[in-house]
This record gives sequence, C-alpha cells and structure tokens, in this order.
Amino acid sequence: MSPLGKLESALCDTNGVYIGAEQNAEEYLAALRSDIRSHVCEPFQLSATVMAPGFPDVPVGSVPTGQCVAFREGYWLIYESEKDRFLCFWGTDRNSLGAHGVYGSPLYCWSA
Repeated sequence: MSPLGKLESALCDTNGVYIGAEQNAEEYLAALRSDIRSHVCEPFQLSATVMAPGFPDVPVGSVPTGQCVAFREGYWLIYESEKDRFLCFWGTDRNSLGAHGVYGSPLYCWSA
C-alpha cells in the first residue's frame, strides 16, 4: 500500500490521542482528520536526527528516514515503511530536522 493509502487507512486509529474532558471527542477527532488531510502532500523522502527523549528502538543521534505524507510550518508527519509506523519530525529547515520520539497513529502524532 502507498504511504498515502497507509495514512488514510490509519486515520481511524485514535490510540494515544489526548482528549480533554471539556472537548467533544467526535468533533476534536474530526478536526484532527480534517487538518491532516488539508496538509497532505505528495510523499517525499525526509530524514531527521533523533533527539532526546528518543525512541525505544532508535538511539539518540541516529537518523531515521521515511516518507513525508503531510506537513505544516515546522511540523512533518512521516510514514516509516520499514517499521510500518508514523512519526513526527520538527523544524523549519528540512535539512536539519529533529525527531523527538513521537510515533504511533497519525492522529496521535499530529496532536502531539
């Protein structure tokens, strides 16, 4: 399946998404899905340096690579096909991004 196909099929996964007591869960999740979809891009390869706190399976200082499937200023949603997971990269210079250990469902990553 393509990275965008993986993204679309994973938008129903709400694992890890924090929803405050005052928020309407359905509205909040719908808004997250809409925001991701409005920032979807043609996938392209992107790398970042793992920063603290890091990932459980990737040491700080490593440089993971994946397919960027959505981005907005300073925030990059990545699909890592080798591990079949989504993760976040942060930064405004796409040649110098950081990965701070946020991974999981696209909704969780986008809300982090």
